Amino acid sequence: MRQLKVERYGDQIFNHSTVTEDERLLALAAELDPGTFRRIEALPVRPDWRCLELGAGTGTVARMLAELCPEGSVIATDLDLELVRARREAQPNLTWLHHDVTRDDFPVGTFDFIHARYLFCHLRSRDVDLSRVVNWLAPGGWLLLEEPASFPIESSPHRAYRATGMGVFTVLADRIGTDCRWTRGLYDHLAGTRLRDVGLQIDHSLVGGTHPMGRFWELTVEQLAPALAALDGITEEMIEETLARLRDPDFRELGMATVAAWGRRP
Repeated sequence: MRQLKVERYGDQIFNHSTVTEDERLLALAAELDPGTFRRIEALPVRPDWRCLELGAGTGTVARMLAELCPEGSVIATDLDLELVRARREAQPNLTWLHHDVTRDDFPVGTFDFIHARYLFCHLRSRDVDLSRVVNWLAPGGWLLLEEPASFPIESSPHRAYRATGMGVFTVLADRIGTDCRWTRGLYDHLAGTRLRDVGLQIDHSLVGGTHPMGRFWELTVEQLAPALAALDGITEEMIEETLARLRDPDFRELGMATVAAWGRRP
């Protein structure tokens, strides 16, 4: 039986001081930002909106919101702000805040828009946290969540890639409580709150060649390689085969899907 080491996202796994973590998250942002920006701009955005970006990472979405709402304000939060310290451009309406969504609150009705991307799947208390976050919306305010889903990798015909990829989700579930199957019900999770006008979209990604998701997944597998090799059914050879495929310019395969859901507080 494996000895599980329980921690939070960023304590050790995906710690922002890891040499490749900045590049890993920038690759993810390059993959996801176009879809995120498209969904935000489809909302009835006003220039005076008060915005909250949870789990800001490298800060690309927070800076976009600051430009989109010049008469409003943006609070961008993370457990670790290391990756935005060198990118704190002078945007007077953007504030960076160390904040733990599972422990730290905001007053009820504070924000007109709240966004979180690839965050709730990593929270062990995600259902309770979602209810708390909805309370932070002002009447008429919008919540947009975007979360990764594992099912494209789970159905891959490439044995090593499939096993290694699903091993990533196993390691994350064991160590930090990640659940990428929770994402499958994201519409229902939002509809189960008091939000209205709930919508749903899904974006698929490709790995291999120069696709940003491929680089993100390559660096993820590299970081987790020792833990992956300790799992039953995954060998070091399978990990190396997976990394070789991800670096192969002629390889094409589905990466994680991104499920997005949004709703408005009445």
